[in-house]
Amino acid sequence: MNPDYRRVPSSGDHPVPYPAYQGLPYQSQAPPKKENVRPSVQVTQHSSTSIFRPDYSESATIVSKPRTGNRRKRWVLHLISHLVTALWLAPIASLLYLNFKRHVIGASVWCPHNKCSAGVFDGDPNNYIQRANQLDRDDHNALGALQFVAKGLEIWFMLVATALIYDVAMVFARRGGGLPLGYMLTHLEFGDLLNLFNWSMWTSPIPHANSASARQRLRTMTLYLFAVLAAFLTLLTNLMGPATAVLVLPTPQWHDTPRQPDEIFNGIGAADEPSGDEFAFPGCNDESLTLETYSCNAAAFAPSLDAWATSAAANVRQNSQFQQGISLGVSQEGAFGFTLNVSISDPVVWVPNRQVLRSLSDDLMDLSDDVYGDATSKIRYNDSLTTVLQRTGPSIGVNVNCNMGNWTVYELGENKSIECFGGWTIDFQNFYTKCIQLGPDWNTVNDSSNFTLANPIPGQNNITVYSKYSKKSVYFNDTDDFGSGISSCLGRNVANCDWDKIFDHEPPRDLRNTSKNVGNTVYSSHGPNHDVVWCDQVAYLGFPTYQIDLTPSSASQGLGLVQLNNIGTAPLDHTPLPVSPRWLLAAWSVDVGRTVNGSRAMVQGLARLMPSLLSTPATTNVTDDQLEFIFLHTYAIGQAMSMVNYYSVNATEADPSVHPDADHPVLYRFCTLRVWMFGLNGRTSRLGVAVVLAGSVCVLLRLLLGFSFVRHEHSPVELFMAALEHQYQHEFDGLHREKDWAKVRYRMEMGHAGRPTFHPDRSGTPQES
Repeated sequence: MNPDYRRVPSSGDHPVPYPAYQGLPYQSQAPPKKENVRPSVQVTQHSSTSIFRPDYSESATIVSKPRTGNRRKRWVLHLISHLVTALWLAPIASLLYLNFKRHVIGASVWCPHNKCSAGVFDGDPNNYIQRANQLDRDDHNALGALQFVAKGLEIWFMLVATALIYDVAMVFARRGGGLPLGYMLTHLEFGDLLNLFNWSMWTSPIPHANSASARQRLRTMTLYLFAVLAAFLTLLTNLMGPATAVLVLPTPQWHDTPRQPDEIFNGIGAADEPSGDEFAFPGCNDESLTLETYSCNAAAFAPSLDAWATSAAANVRQNSQFQQGISLGVSQEGAFGFTLNVSISDPVVWVPNRQVLRSLSDDLMDLSDDVYGDATSKIRYNDSLTTVLQRTGPSIGVNVNCNMGNWTVYELGENKSIECFGGWTIDFQNFYTKCIQLGPDWNTVNDSSNFTLANPIPGQNNITVYSKYSKKSVYFNDTDDFGSGISSCLGRNVANCDWDKIFDHEPPRDLRNTSKNVGNTVYSSHGPNHDVVWCDQVAYLGFPTYQIDLTPSSASQGLGLVQLNNIGTAPLDHTPLPVSPRWLLAAWSVDVGRTVNGSRAMVQGLARLMPSLLSTPATTNVTDDQLEFIFLHTYAIGQAMSMVNYYSVNATEADPSVHPDADHPVLYRFCTLRVWMFGLNGRTSRLGVAVVLAGSVCVLLRLLLGFSFVRHEHSPVELFMAALEHQYQHEFDGLHREKDWAKVRYRMEMGHAGRPTFHPDRSGTPQES
């Protein structure tokens, strides 16, 4: 008798083979005396081990049929399986293409044939809002449907990954030392994340008997590669759902239309005297500007400056009462309003340029002509949730600092003087005297101009406003002059000092950007050698993006406020921009040396505040009067900086010798649309791309295995039948734990009619140890 089988007494004539497994007692029922029957299987729990037994109670007679066409059927199924695998790449490739291309859909997720217009340019805010609400409901339904699409792709990949694990397992089972029992059902278990923490997953490659042979070590290493592949696919299949959802679902994003180069910046006229055409200075001509009669623009600009003055008084008082912050006043140029751009993190106040605003207004007219005159343009701009018109252009930023102190003039000659102003501070702890150069006999550029404010308060002197510019300045206080030597020089005969050396001395870094190209504005009722209110300011040039939201719910309701974007901050050691003092006179609409009428709001505000400022010592707590005065002066400077013209050449007609660079940038105009689109804008999107690319590699690997190695695929029933038909050969003897059973390796070979059979690999069993 075969030593691997025992005969159990029964009423039949057929011996019943069973494995001598773990020494367990075995009870059996003999089969009925029938031939060609199909048994079912019962599982009986004995001790801690399940035993499979055939159940003949409801067996039916099997009519044997010749096995014809099985090989062809297997190949057909094999090809279909790999065709389904390859087809997964089609939607994935489409999604990657749409996301990398940043494909624009439109105002809605579901936008076939460009029929989802939000009506941005229909001109009716109510219609726009109703249409937007309808599109929002459609988007909700479409996004829900796309969630199912993402889930379908996840399930599809799960099938592909299962087939890949099965194919790799079959390669190991048919070659080399076989496949450990613990990996036989990996293709059914790998989708569960808990499988990563299954101890048998990582110990199954280790043979029972230690072997130093290179061949055995190679087998172990290759089995570990299988474990790593299974773990990788476990993670990949669990990430595939979110990854495909990230790529399948479009999002509302800002999309720029092609940027059209319009101009090449070629300089700014801040250092020149005010000039410009009839649009820049309405009511003025070249002669009036040459004669410095800037009152010619009073009809256009005097009311705007006074409007800012009125808003300053109202807003400061509101802030004093409610402590809710101060809203900035609004002025207008062309079709749009604008205000000063203030940032908490940057002391520089950036002022929109009126020349750029006029060009932006022209862009709006051009856009309107395109939208209402061209069907394609109307579809493009109406098929967006929001349209933002944008243009890059110059802007001047100013850092303003107002103080109260004594104004002293030192005459060094008939056309050469030094003017010093006390009380300069930026932290209300360290106070300095600041001195500047004035007069044509200096070897550096400086300039000065003045006008008068008619004081409307009875019995009060008129206020003279002095606007000054000096290329260099120097600081000192009672204890330090930072090595310039000005302190000792002012204490003796000033005419004998080396003033060029003093003003050429490099100041400390934190004072460097307020020491060059400085503008000073002095408000005085009594002239030099008296206490005055004075402000200094330095200017910087930047190239922000001007933008205006054209959405009917905002712009059409009177909010059309231009904002500056991508301003940046002025570096601490950046050289300030030289500014002619006459731009302040143009902002006030007053001629040189003439008087501004006391009925103007700006004059009344300054006249009301001056006595309070001169009688209040500087402290860390800024009073409402001091704050309002700072706003009034800043608005006047802002008005001046907004009027400064710039020079440019047409970008399409520029001379070849003109090369754009950081100082001469190309100025673009374009629109930014709020649309539904695909794109890779975040880390999650890039992670999703990485996951689906890894999945694509797995698909290609499966196709490679299918055409190179795997020739037959077996169903779970076939594998189960092969396991039941296997004749026990003592491979489990001496093994008592599940992790030890999982290490037993089996080779799979093709038996009769292509059915698989299992053969234990005994190279690593305990018997050989």
